[in-house]
Amino acid sequence: MNNVQTISAGGDQLSSMALTDQDRLALDSVDKYLSAGLQLKQWWEQTSATQAYTERFELGLTFNRPDTSFGFFGYAPVDGQHLPVMGNFQDMFYDQPKAPSAQTADAVQWMQDQIREFVLHYFMRVSDFRQPQGFMEQERRVTSPYLRPFSWCPQDDPQRVGFGFSQLFYKLRDTGHIGQFSEAQRFAIIDLREIGQKYEWIVAKVRIFDFNFVYMPLGADNPQLVLPLSEASYLVLSRDFITNDEHPEAGVLGQYGLGYAFIKDPTSGTLSYGPGQFDAAIELINFRVLADGQTRVSMVFVANRPERILNLSLDPINWGFTLADLLSFGLTSHFLAPMKGVIERLPGRGGNVDPVYAFIWLVNVLTGGQAAQQLCISKDELDKQFLVKHFWQHYQTIVGALQTWRQIPNWLDSAALPAWVVMGVSA
Repeated sequence: MNNVQTISAGGDQLSSMALTDQDRLALDSVDKYLSAGLQLKQWWEQTSATQAYTERFELGLTFNRPDTSFGFFGYAPVDGQHLPVMGNFQDMFYDQPKAPSAQTADAVQWMQDQIREFVLHYFMRVSDFRQPQGFMEQERRVTSPYLRPFSWCPQDDPQRVGFGFSQLFYKLRDTGHIGQFSEAQRFAIIDLREIGQKYEWIVAKVRIFDFNFVYMPLGADNPQLVLPLSEASYLVLSRDFITNDEHPEAGVLGQYGLGYAFIKDPTSGTLSYGPGQFDAAIELINFRVLADGQTRVSMVFVANRPERILNLSLDPINWGFTLADLLSFGLTSHFLAPMKGVIERLPGRGGNVDPVYAFIWLVNVLTGGQAAQQLCISKDELDKQFLVKHFWQHYQTIVGALQTWRQIPNWLDSAALPAWVVMGVSA
């Protein structure tokens, strides 16, 4: 195993790894969140087959194409609880060979083999991409880090879109040993067909690029609060989330896909819901090659419904540190960390509040519920807006991956693949 650092699953040797506190807590909770994810997956398969949602609603419309997309609310049995959940599903055309003989048996088989290799071996390496950027040539001055926020000089600020994956840890199926992927292989995600054969599971991270939470208490045409959700989420992939089926149903030659369960970040911050903060959540991405060579892709996201969105402190001392950090570019917390730690342990300090849900509750009390009925100011509407954003992220990820898919003439010719595909890192 030349691409990984193998260690024992024993506690003493595991503790000798160079782990952050978040890494350690994530590894400790793999079984918990994997179990919750598999329960959600089972619920989704049963519910989608019977259309037994509590509520189903449209999320996006695509004209002149037979695509499907919708959101849903429901209740899923997870760990003995009736968990309120929400999610979105979309199914869309992906690609089809463009040649006079595209529907011959050989051409269709070629398409099937190519899609299988692309999805199971390389998709997670190329699922994020950079947006085109304008460039203004000029002599640049070196800007001090303290002055950079005020500078008008052009800065390198690559805009990425899609899902950015990296692999961190694994558990071997035969021995139960837990290991850490080397830094050189961090973005070269393994061939997913090895999960269930060589690996029991792998723990990865995903960063969902260009994903923001927008709070509009005064409406869309007034000042808004925009929170960039740039945190990376821990994930766990097991054999139950990998699809590699030949002829699964009539008219379908092959179905290939991946999925994962989210692992909740145990640390708390300003955001109480979103990437890294789900109590139970799954993502499923499946490609189907039809008998005529056409390929379609379906995407499913299911997560617990939020109990709160933001987690703001009522403590004026905490506000003071936050303001001081803003004015000193983070130096206050660095130099006064010991004092801050002592103050945070003092009794009688303020709690936390969610201004988003507090506003929704207050405005509906004052209007007798008319704010929800007439102005769409409600928890349900907020959840639907979150799902619309996730729908758009799905769409961007697939469209971006399609551009990469079409660049490579033969995905089975590994020796001819460019380095950025093999290593999962672009310039």
